Amino acid sequence: MFRRPKVALALGGGAARGLAHIGVLEAFEKHGLPVDMIAGSSMGAIIGAIYALDPSVAALKERFHAYLNSDEFKETRFNQLMDHDDADAGMFDRLLQLAWKGLFYTLVVTRRSYYGKSTSTQNFALMIDDLAFEDTRIPFCTTALDLISGQEVVFKSGSLRRAVSASCAIPGLLPPVQDEGRILVDGGWIDSVPVLPAYRLGADKVVAVDVASRLEPCGELDSALEIIGRADSIARWALSTERCRKADLVVRPQNNGSHWADFSQFEEAVAEGLTAVEAQLPAIRRLVARNTPQAWLRDAIRGKRSRPRG
Repeated sequence: MFRRPKVALALGGGAARGLAHIGVLEAFEKHGLPVDMIAGSSMGAIIGAIYALDPSVAALKERFHAYLNSDEFKETRFNQLMDHDDADAGMFDRLLQLAWKGLFYTLVVTRRSYYGKSTSTQNFALMIDDLAFEDTRIPFCTTALDLISGQEVVFKSGSLRRAVSASCAIPGLLPPVQDEGRILVDGGWIDSVPVLPAYRLGADKVVAVDVASRLEPCGELDSALEIIGRADSIARWALSTERCRKADLVVRPQNNGSHWADFSQFEEAVAEGLTAVEAQLPAIRRLVARNTPQAWLRDAIRGKRSRPRG
């Protein structure tokens, strides 16, 4: 009855901003905080899967450094997806950016995704070992959205690489994953911070890590695409906020306006995750501490011992 609670991390999506998850895990290691299980969505699925297989932040960083310096990653030209508003950029650079964006928009309306299946397969092969969920040293699950049924799909068994690929299949950017009659895309579109899947893994306490829910100030909305983008940002912000309400504690690393496609700020993003955990260290220590009779009674009275059911 008075054992230490089982603690899960729910790692949300956010593309490059999700690198802050590495800093969160580093802080948990540094301060001896338990990570008994992990649920991840999108970038949280990548980081969660790598760590669940080998619970070492040093190994996790090494894997990411190797990937971000690989020819396969460089050939994606992922940074070209960024909006460049630098006043110092030359006219030639601006023309190149506009031309590339024109090509991007043309491709996404004429085929299923900008990046082809072979590019996606090569990149995920570098990040995720070809192993099964059953091979992880920490219980792990990930989520995806089935475009056929509109339902969330939670993976807890089978191919780890395939499940993570599905959870990261950003609509329009990466190809959907076909699986048993389902068409699967990025889990962040239905469960941006997978708190409930973390509870269903068997967690008593869930720490949600939300790297993408800050609603940026609204700029000029001069085009249909900008209006669509703003509406989508608001919807995703509202979804993240609602999901995080079910967690026992929420960590929100500051992204300082960093772009979701900017992977060049690796160390800064990791540091933001570390800082965010250390800012809430007393609260986290209380959360993961062994139950006492007084705490158990207090939680029972408050009705906190029953897990959220969705």
